[in-house]
Amino acid sequence: MSLRLPKSLLLGASLLAATACPACHACHASGARSPEALRDAYAQALRRDDPAAAYDLLSPQLQAATTRVAFAARWKAQRREREAALAAIKSLPPTHHAAILGGQTVHGDRVLAWVRVAGHYQIVHGLPGLPDSSTPAQAIRAFLVAVRSADLHTLEALVSDDLTARLRDDWNRRATIIEALLGQPGAIEYSTDMQRAVLRYEPGRALTLEQSPAGWRLTALQ
Repeated sequence: MSLRLPKSLLLGASLLAATACPACHACHASGARSPEALRDAYAQALRRDDPAAAYDLLSPQLQAATTRVAFAARWKAQRREREAALAAIKSLPPTHHAAILGGQTVHGDRVLAWVRVAGHYQIVHGLPGLPDSSTPAQAIRAFLVAVRSADLHTLEALVSDDLTARLRDDWNRRATIIEALLGQPGAIEYSTDMQRAVLRYEPGRALTLEQSPAGWRLTALQ
């Protein structure tokens, strides 16, 4: 069983990863031992303006994908985001201080993810036909899969072969860039209330998402 961070704890970890650390095992071996401790350690790094301390809280996988120099450069460039994250952590209501218990169960070829809320278990993703939109990164990945698997025969009948090829090549190029960015900590920018997320993947181009009761949804594609 793992501990999944609720939206409230994402406030303190939004700059640490493309998505917030979803489980305790994702934290660095020498870092925090619980979601709450991770939030508090990150808040301290924010107060001290200490990118080195924040970098030490990343999982080994994220550290392998991002150097200290690159992380420090992004940290310096995102001053407003850091200030907003610290303010959000300070304003957390008591009901949002604790993490939500969750885990996964395997049913044949299906893996269901669930959480326990108010004494009841809820499936958050894994059911057939339901894409995983529990985080902005997962919603974007599901969107890319859906587009790549879409039937384009009708479109191909309406445009020339040359335009079809150019559209396909342009989309594949964008999708490759987007997928690479999803693995970089801090690539997804959050609004101060954590209800809106933006992934900028090229100059003047971005994916915008907003949180809904059913998960994250794309609201703009440039």
